[in-house]
Amino acid sequence: MRNSWIEEFWQLVLIVLGGIILGLLIGYLWQVLTLFLLGYIFRNLYNLQRLIHWLNDPAGVDIPVHFGIWGTIYARVKRMRSGHHRRERRLTDLLGQFQSSAAALPDVTVVLGPQGEIRWFNDAAKTLLKLQSPQDIGRPLVNLFRAPELIGYLDGADFSRPLDIAAPGDNQRKLSVRVTAYGEGEKLLIAQDVTDRYLAEQIRKDFVGNVSHELRTPLTVISGFVENLQLASEQIPKHMARPLELIGEQVARMRSIVEDLLLLMRLETASREVPKERVDIPELINLIGQDGRALADGRLHFEIDIRADLCVEGDAGLLRSAFTNLVVNAIHHTPEDGSVTLSWFLDGDKGVFSVTDTGEGIAPEHIPRLTERFYRVDVGRSRERGGTGLGLALVKHVLQKHGAFLEVESTVGVGSRFSCVFPKEFLIE
Repeated sequence: MRNSWIEEFWQLVLIVLGGIILGLLIGYLWQVLTLFLLGYIFRNLYNLQRLIHWLNDPAGVDIPVHFGIWGTIYARVKRMRSGHHRRERRLTDLLGQFQSSAAALPDVTVVLGPQGEIRWFNDAAKTLLKLQSPQDIGRPLVNLFRAPELIGYLDGADFSRPLDIAAPGDNQRKLSVRVTAYGEGEKLLIAQDVTDRYLAEQIRKDFVGNVSHELRTPLTVISGFVENLQLASEQIPKHMARPLELIGEQVARMRSIVEDLLLLMRLETASREVPKERVDIPELINLIGQDGRALADGRLHFEIDIRADLCVEGDAGLLRSAFTNLVVNAIHHTPEDGSVTLSWFLDGDKGVFSVTDTGEGIAPEHIPRLTERFYRVDVGRSRERGGTGLGLALVKHVLQKHGAFLEVESTVGVGSRFSCVFPKEFLIE
């Protein structure tokens, strides 16, 4: 660039000198010098016009050939243009590879614009969502996939949980839809065919429900005979007393498991909302606290800390069952002279019921699985205490029915805190 400027400078010097010499020879110095400078200006304007003409139509017009500063400008622009074309070809190749790989995905993939219009979709979307290319490009997805729950899901801002819906035109096929927002209002929709998983879950629920119902009658009969035999203890050998006692305990435990399974099944399958009753949480906590103190039998420090005079809209029976499960677990897992605290307070705009204990605590790897059916951190100890492994699963489903969720904080050797968090729309002053 420096040599080009020097070359251009000397060209201007020669033009000026030539104008001066010719002007002196013919006696019109300023007129000739002005004409030479105008010629230099028109030359630059002409080259500028050639450059603009080439930029407007680089494919149809050859790059101008020149020397000096304009030659350098033309060369630099040509190099930049070539580099741009190379990058453009590389990006086009990458985009083609991405579209090819995305088109081969087994899950539905749809790119949506800010207004919910379809910008691109893969082959799986043609099969599961019945989309057609290219006529559906640019059309709103909700106009083609008429599902009210999907419309509400896309209009919302919370995509943390998937949406399970029926496939369009095929109610027997179930889809799990996830949405990720990106860019300026764009969304990426991914839908997975979960029909097999749904059917397997339905079979499992039906099996558990049927087995639980069938077990109720024989368990009732066995329990009745055991109680009758225990009442007639003077008529049976003494060595049978302990076996009858163990049979009675195990039958009672089995009946508890059956009842919990049936309740859990009802909670999982019931589509209706919970009753819109006013549940006085402070009063409910005091009642549960009385039962907890009786169960602890003086071996623990039992405290109740109510810092909010708020009620919850929901089912009092279900909430009492959930809260009681947490309190009983805390009592069973807290050693003598430990403490259990029940709290009800406002955290921002959410109501929180928490049960805090100074028990043995729970290792981090167990916490994500605590609400699974029959999951136990210590199987042997849980059986000794008569636990069914269903308590926290019931708590989770009861809270879900109330739009709430369970938070667990625990440190091994220090204790645990189980918190039921209720959103503000379920709170009543």
